[in-house]
Amino acid sequence: MSRARSAALWSCLGAGFATLFDATTVAYTVPSLAASLDASTAALQWFLASFSLTFGLGLVPAGRLGDAFGRRRLFVAGLLVFLVGGLLSAGGPEIGAVVAGRFVQGLGAGFVSAQVLGVIQDLYHGAARIRAFVAYTAVGAVAGLTGPLVAGVILTVAPPDAAWRLILLAPLPLTAAAIVLALRGLPRTDVAAPRVTLDLPGIALLGALVVLLMLPVIEPGLHEAAVTAVYAASTLLLVALVVWERAYVRRGRLALFTPVLVRSRGFVAGNLVALLWFGALLAQGSVLTLYLLQTTGAPAIIIAAVFVPGALGRLLVSLVSRRLFARFGIGVLVAGLAVETVLATTLAVSATALATPALLVLVAAANLGLGIAGGLVEPPLRTVTLSHATPALHGVAASFLQLTQRLSATYVVALATGILLGAAGAASAGSLQAALTVCAVAVGVSTLVSLDPSLRRAAAGLRGVADAPVSGGRAGENVGMPETTAEWTLETVAWDDERASALRSAMDAEIGPRYADRFDDLSDDEAARLGAALSIDPATIVATIVATDAGGRPVGHAALRDLGDAFEGSLEVKRVFVEPGARGSGLSRALMAELERVAADSGADRLILQTGDRQPDAIALYEKIGYARIPIYPPYLEISFSHCFEKRVPA
Repeated sequence: MSRARSAALWSCLGAGFATLFDATTVAYTVPSLAASLDASTAALQWFLASFSLTFGLGLVPAGRLGDAFGRRRLFVAGLLVFLVGGLLSAGGPEIGAVVAGRFVQGLGAGFVSAQVLGVIQDLYHGAARIRAFVAYTAVGAVAGLTGPLVAGVILTVAPPDAAWRLILLAPLPLTAAAIVLALRGLPRTDVAAPRVTLDLPGIALLGALVVLLMLPVIEPGLHEAAVTAVYAASTLLLVALVVWERAYVRRGRLALFTPVLVRSRGFVAGNLVALLWFGALLAQGSVLTLYLLQTTGAPAIIIAAVFVPGALGRLLVSLVSRRLFARFGIGVLVAGLAVETVLATTLAVSATALATPALLVLVAAANLGLGIAGGLVEPPLRTVTLSHATPALHGVAASFLQLTQRLSATYVVALATGILLGAAGAASAGSLQAALTVCAVAVGVSTLVSLDPSLRRAAAGLRGVADAPVSGGRAGENVGMPETTAEWTLETVAWDDERASALRSAMDAEIGPRYADRFDDLSDDEAARLGAALSIDPATIVATIVATDAGGRPVGHAALRDLGDAFEGSLEVKRVFVEPGARGSGLSRALMAELERVAADSGADRLILQTGDRQPDAIALYEKIGYARIPIYPPYLEISFSHCFEKRVPA
């Protein structure tokens, strides 16, 4: 690992530790905060949920701004906003000001997190990327280990009116240190893009929808007519969001729900797993902490110590999860989720029947298992899900993944807290069981979703590099996860990758002369129209594959293009080319098979392609591998010598 990339990773880990430390301590503030400021259950629900809401909504614009203008300035700005929000919240004279500070702090954390995942994807590839994600998971585990202990000590030694403020202030020195690390470690790659689309209306509509759906949860005493009005308004907002997103895409803008990503079955499945899993386990930890603090009478430091085994288990297992993933693939993810489902169910069924000492032992043992399972789940889930994103959408995809997690946490934490505390603000054994049951069901559903074939296929493609040695290549090389065969390595790269561009130039030099006479007979206007029909907008490219031989020489190229709403469910095969010295080896078939795999993971059910009548070798290949002829389709209608084909993609 180069010194520059190592410094950048440490910057990311420092910022991640500061924001994750906050997340592990905030539940410990609730009892003393409620007593100090006479806060209602609804106010406490907003206090616990507000951070995740603005965290999630800030992620997408932050990711896009980082993609467009460089990550360093967004990274530092986010840390500063997080710092200011923490000061506002800790110094709030009443509960409204405290919640407002948490909203600000969550927005800063969202800006930081989008850049952290974007930096890792930009600077690392293959096995190195998996290792970087493992390190990020390990940092979260260390935060989970130290945060509760620090909060427990503060609650033990500080007066109640001051304790919750000190706990909220605890992450801020870490934040200041992270700012220093970022200024020293992150590369100066800031550039000015001519245009960046943030889709702020889409973000606003989504945020309003989440807030509306939270109202019946936070205000369970709402009149039936008011609840009906809330759900009616939610339906209208959902329709408005769909209409807006479609219109935004038709205008050529990058929508919040980016079509290339949301049409990817694997990306959607991974997000759904993350949504259910993350929200449920965060809520489970919050309600257990609140219940133990409020009802057992045990010292805060003892309650904090109960959660230490879970943090230790997560830390230790996350360090070896890469090797386990390399050996067992998607089975690691599924097994981890299954174990968490069993343990969450055990807590829901058994916790209420035990006296305090036995309950503390059960929670400690269950959290040890949950930590071990979480270490197995998180790095593979993040890596497999984000492997479906093209290089140009690294920041967008990483932000969207965390957006789904954070909006889930916003809703599920509010729901579970409301169930636990009730209108009176007092937890009981029955309310704990109901809250834990909700969490267990969500984790169980996430386990079922993790069995989706698209995740299994993506994991199979990643296993070959999960335990490979780290390459010494430059940042930006090998941006996808290579799939190695006996003769070639198939690599997902950016459209403008130098090797891909060189192979396309070689293809043009070989194929262009075959059709030169036909273009000679055309008028300038006709030639311009045909040239436009054959041109490719890089923004429409879903994937670009480059094949290299055993010596690392680029020998093959293929790509997939999204032709827009008129061809929904279909992707177009483009620029399939094999260098003459590699022909006859089966590489063309391997490239086409890889395109089918990528298309299936993207949620497409059909591949289409166009070629010319003077490429009989290509026509023969397509017919041999199951492509059927179809009529000429746009934009090739004026190219009468086109031959067009389609093939259904198996699910």
